[in-house]
Amino acid sequence: MSARDSTLYATGVPTRPAAICLWALCLAAPRSAGADSSELPGGPPAREGTIAVGAETGMVIPLATKRLCPEGYGCIADLGWAVGLDLSYRWTKGVGLGFGYEFWLLTSNGVYEISVPQAFTVLLQYSFLPERATHPFIRLRGGFLMLGPGFRVASIGGTAEIGLGAEVELSHSTVFSFLVTGNLLRTRSFTTPADGALRGVGAPLDAMLVLRVGFHFLL
Repeated sequence: MSARDSTLYATGVPTRPAAICLWALCLAAPRSAGADSSELPGGPPAREGTIAVGAETGMVIPLATKRLCPEGYGCIADLGWAVGLDLSYRWTKGVGLGFGYEFWLLTSNGVYEISVPQAFTVLLQYSFLPERATHPFIRLRGGFLMLGPGFRVASIGGTAEIGLGAEVELSHSTVFSFLVTGNLLRTRSFTTPADGALRGVGAPLDAMLVLRVGFHFLL
């Protein structure tokens, strides 16, 4: 078994039991911390509308990288770390719409010093069980992608994401989140000068799994 396969096996979680446990946790959680006080509660649906500013970080795990990592050449999209910022408006009933910026720092196996995909995205989020202090949510994001050595641009393309997680209200204005996202990437073809490899061809898409945690502040 390869190192990448071992990593994926070690981090793999059966999706159905995980989803059931998450839903049970949210049902068992108390109602919104601010529901019985004069302060506005922290959950997105409990206000008439609010702006949310957030930051996330997490581990990036490659699932399919045939376009960026052609056979016989070093992989420029191996394990890495994600850092992102977003700004959204949250309506009642848990609906949120906004935009964000995120970059990944990926192991590039000597081809680059480090590979950095950068994404500018729009996002749509929906929270379930809005009256609970802990509530599950689903998130969709998509947008413009740049990729290259460091923060330089060798190729451009697009990205799409679907994520499932939960938010925990820490106060009337602070929310902690944890989620798992599946991310799809597609870039234009390009050549890495270090090894002369043509990349961004062949398979339709590259795919990554990202394990995330973050904080959002409601203004």
